[in-house]
Amino acid sequence: MTHCLTTTTRLQRGEALHIPLDRLTTLEVDSGRVVVREPLHWLGETMLSRGVTLTHGEFHRLERGGWIELAACGGAAVIRSHRPAPAAFAVWQALRRRVMAYAARLSRVASPLKP
Repeated sequence: MTHCLTTTTRLQRGEALHIPLDRLTTLEVDSGRVVVREPLHWLGETMLSRGVTLTHGEFHRLERGGWIELAACGGAAVIRSHRPAPAAFAVWQALRRRVMAYAARLSRVASPLKP
């Protein structure tokens, strides 16, 4: 089971936001239109930056991590970023489930019997 951490970002008309995002983060546009500019990288002696325009319901997966620019085009926009959870998160969730199940069993055993 793959765990994802989701963050919602709201941008006002004409607003741009620079945020650090991890590699393989998926961006989903919930409403509005957004320009996504990926981090700068070098190809030989040329600096490149990939830009993608997304509208409502479209997705984009980042090939590189780093500082990303999200800019609202036209009106306000809502963007959701879904990033893979660290491996420790899955271990923590499994441990948490076991502890909660054990606590539930203890509370059933320890509850007083009603006559």
